[in-house]
Amino acid sequence: MRTTGLSFVGKLFSDQSGQVMFWAVGGMMALLGVAGLTLDVGHAYMVRSQLQNSANAAVLAAAGVVYNTSTTNNATTFANEYSASTSEKNVYANLGTVNTTVTTKCLNSLLPSGSVCGSSTAANAVQVTNTVSVPTWFMQLFGVKTITVGATATATMQGIAQPWNVAIIVDATGSMSTSDTDCGGVSEFQCAMNGIQALLQTTNPCPSGVSSCSGSGANFRVALFSFPGVSTSTVSADSTNCNATPNYMMYTLPLTNATSYTPLTYTTTGSNPKTWTATYEIVGFSSDYYQPTASNGLNSSSQLVEAVTGCMSPITAPGSGTGGLNGAPASSGGGITYYPGAIYAAQAALLAEQAANPGSKNAIIFLSDGQANLPASANDLPSEQSYSISAANGLYTLTGNGTYPDITDQCQQAIAAARAATAAGTTVYSVAYGSEQTGCGSGSGHTDTTLSLTNQTGFNAPFTLSTLTPCVTMENIASSLATFYSDYNQSGSGSTCQDASHTVVSLQDIFLSIGANFTTPRLVPNNSK
Repeated sequence: MRTTGLSFVGKLFSDQSGQVMFWAVGGMMALLGVAGLTLDVGHAYMVRSQLQNSANAAVLAAAGVVYNTSTTNNATTFANEYSASTSEKNVYANLGTVNTTVTTKCLNSLLPSGSVCGSSTAANAVQVTNTVSVPTWFMQLFGVKTITVGATATATMQGIAQPWNVAIIVDATGSMSTSDTDCGGVSEFQCAMNGIQALLQTTNPCPSGVSSCSGSGANFRVALFSFPGVSTSTVSADSTNCNATPNYMMYTLPLTNATSYTPLTYTTTGSNPKTWTATYEIVGFSSDYYQPTASNGLNSSSQLVEAVTGCMSPITAPGSGTGGLNGAPASSGGGITYYPGAIYAAQAALLAEQAANPGSKNAIIFLSDGQANLPASANDLPSEQSYSISAANGLYTLTGNGTYPDITDQCQQAIAAARAATAAGTTVYSVAYGSEQTGCGSGSGHTDTTLSLTNQTGFNAPFTLSTLTPCVTMENIASSLATFYSDYNQSGSGSTCQDASHTVVSLQDIFLSIGANFTTPRLVPNNSK
């Protein structure tokens, strides 16, 4: 009996059958934990992918308006609208409440060579971060109830250029030769040239996937115009023959309905006849300016680059230059500031370029202080009573009633020229550079029949002939207030002409902002500096 009892107890302690149950239960718990972790982490990765797609869409939508300040048209508004937040355009119903953070920033890597971001430098990139708390399933068994998932994207507008033809018109009158301490002490003209260089340096003219391009193979073509015009015999002094001096001439008046630009030849009649041909076009449309391997990103052999990097110059000082019909100096402060003709010339050249490149769009960038105060003197634009002017390929007589071409109501004529370009489909960007409150030369009381003065309300800035100022002129030259910019910090100008639609106030930032309208947005690394 005792032996039987001892045998039973011994078997009880030595028999291992059934103990695998404990190991099985433990193993199953471990497997469930790993499976749960895999499912929860996999779900988190799926959520992150959705957040990343939304963040990418948000920054790409917002990049184009990074320079805008309007509460309904700025980077933050656009980024939020295209984010994954509740009720927005890229919301995912399964995510719950997504928190979106939008940050605009200045990246040195996106600035032209030699420039760095400072406290007053405009933002040139947008960064969006989406975050959400994702509830777990199996990991709750281990006390982990949620996982925070986030995704970040950064974008800029400095991508490949879209098909555009752009005519840049620059004020080259004597006032532009004075220095601007707000632009590093260089001349106002050089400051404008630096702005154009910034535009060229950050605008790749080639289509996507193409490393070099020119002519018909390019998306982006730029031409450079100036006012006053330059005699055709000396125009090379502004682009290739840099040691020569250009002969600036005011009197060249393109036709308003031309579809291509050909400089007109004029002859005065009288005892001492003069014949001349002048042009507003300094460099024709080209796309050979871009060379990313160069230290400044520009092709030094391009005529356009040569012009904007030092060859082109303004009239050297107020009251100088050969703007008169007889080679006499301009008589009014560097004067010969009459720019409707330059706008008509640029628009005619744009139409021809667009016809040669179907599907492309046209734009004018017009930079000036907005003054238009050419006096009625024999050395500048002659009055219709004093001269008889004939053109070999088209006659234009001075109207004497404030309509183009005339010495009266000059600002009004510029607005009419710009509106004609806008009506023809050209986007006109206007850059007011220290625009003053007087200087429109509009005391004649004439009425320009090409521009209604009775329906100004709602179009940029309302005006009458008696209230028309350089600032209001520049606002109305622009196709809309969204295409109007102002550098009112020009030293010595006392300008109060401010732009309420954009954050940029320096010419370099203004040209970078305008350039953003010609390119496609692109993503950049989130850690870009």
